Amino acid sequence: MLDLFNPWLPMGFAFVLSALFSLVVREAGILDHPNARSSHSDPTPRGGGVGVLAGFAAAVAVQPLDAPHLASMLIAILVLATLAGLVGLLDDLFTLSEKIKFAALSSISLAVAFTAGPVTNLGWELPWVLGLLGSALFVFTTVNAVNFMDGSDGLMVAGLVPATLALAAMGEDDFAAICILFALAQLGFALWNAPIFGARGSLFSGDAGSLGISVLLCGLALYWASTTSKGAVWLVPLILLPILGDVLLTMGARAKAGRRLFTPHRAHAYQLLIRLGWSHGRVALIWVMLGAIAALLAWLVHEQSALVKFLAFAASTAGFTVFHQAVRRHVRARGMDTTQ
Repeated sequence: MLDLFNPWLPMGFAFVLSALFSLVVREAGILDHPNARSSHSDPTPRGGGVGVLAGFAAAVAVQPLDAPHLASMLIAILVLATLAGLVGLLDDLFTLSEKIKFAALSSISLAVAFTAGPVTNLGWELPWVLGLLGSALFVFTTVNAVNFMDGSDGLMVAGLVPATLALAAMGEDDFAAICILFALAQLGFALWNAPIFGARGSLFSGDAGSLGISVLLCGLALYWASTTSKGAVWLVPLILLPILGDVLLTMGARAKAGRRLFTPHRAHAYQLLIRLGWSHGRVALIWVMLGAIAALLAWLVHEQSALVKFLAFAASTAGFTVFHQAVRRHVRARGMDTTQ
């Protein structure tokens, strides 16, 4: 766990080195050029999420861990996160085919599920194979959802930091310390990604960063859910609801409208708000508030029964759906198409 008498070295490594590595990546100038689904109009440096992984890895290297199983799992997940980041980097540089990306991310998702989980207890016990496949599907879905949210300044961090801190609050000892370091590494990147020093952020995570960061978060979440109380798995999608909910509900709305699901679009709720004229900072603030509410609710019920955890997840999903539909209705009232 974090040394109460000297916590500053690993914490400083996580935040400062993440910020510095991200700045180096920004100055390297790998640009993200706007496309049909972009929420930005000017080429913006990308790949900054690599700084999060580098800063976090450096912090972990100086953070003593008393739990051998956690340490071995963390090393394996860091390797898998690096592989996911490499896939993203190759895609950033050379634009990989969708088949190659699908195969690579599916394999990594399965490996993460096997290494960190799998989660087999939903309040009742699942067969191990079903737990493995379900856990892998969660990783694959989350990785892609996080990648979709990287297009607005500060939004990815706004969704992931509350989730990471929720895991820290619900975890114990070494695990909580690791999650705190991960959150600090994300905040180091946020210095350049969020609109802090200007009207707009100056660096995106890029596929290299968003894939690696989300794999790492999924690994931590699955490890926590598989080693804690029954039904804890319901709290994992709850703390990620502002990200997963927006992506999945948007896909549902587009499917209902007969749109092709995998063509570029600007139909996510956060994109619709930006199209209405909201600033990126204002949208990120809304998402961090939603994430904080979800994190607080998860913490309040994490020691309750599996049924209570499920009901908290179900109620939150219903509430987010109401919010999502309200945004879409508001945009449609302005005469805008909410499905493309």
